[in-house]
Amino acid sequence: MNELTPSTTQRWLSLLVRYWAANMTMIHDRRNNWPGFGYSDDEKSEMSQLANQVPRGEFRSFTVVTTVIAITMFAIVVVAGMSCLLSAIGGEQNMSKTPASLFFLSLALECIVSLTLCLPIAMLIAAAIVGRWYAIPASALPDRPTTAHYFHKMWFQITRMTVIMTCLVLPLWIYVPDDSKFMAVIKLVVPLLSPVASVMTTVFYFSSRRQRAAGNSGA
Repeated sequence: MNELTPSTTQRWLSLLVRYWAANMTMIHDRRNNWPGFGYSDDEKSEMSQLANQVPRGEFRSFTVVTTVIAITMFAIVVVAGMSCLLSAIGGEQNMSKTPASLFFLSLALECIVSLTLCLPIAMLIAAAIVGRWYAIPASALPDRPTTAHYFHKMWFQITRMTVIMTCLVLPLWIYVPDDSKFMAVIKLVVPLLSPVASVMTTVFYFSSRRQRAAGNSGA
């Protein structure tokens, strides 16, 4: 049973779980899973029930607000991280003498902070904002145990995959020469990943909505 008068923090967390469920259900409906973001069949069913209550425009608003806030927070982390690095090495004039390992270690820490702290906080703030815009009632939110379960699992999954990917990429940054053919290919491919991911996400979203609508009309 949903809480009738949840606290502000509880409401924000419940809203975040609601939108996270919509996000993951979009992937599950395509019979896919994100690496490191696995859910049981019962969890997928429960998340699907939450996702069915999220209108298309509301989820779009959450995605846009999250993106704006997250990018802003990432930029702040990068600037702060570079300022700390410059302070540690004695100023920008010593950057050329700084070991590459120290520079990339600083960059790795910035990635970890950005994804494990800033991203969840950005999603939480976006959930609070969008939930207020659309005046989501408490009855449409998951209860406290459900919220706690999925929020903790979401944060653990994001943290785990961030640390794993950073540990895999850090040796690449340090040991592979910047002028190698491999790095040249990476520099060519990476700028294409963002639009490709955006297109694939959009296709997944609309196709899952059509499948759900077709299933409901057939029933």
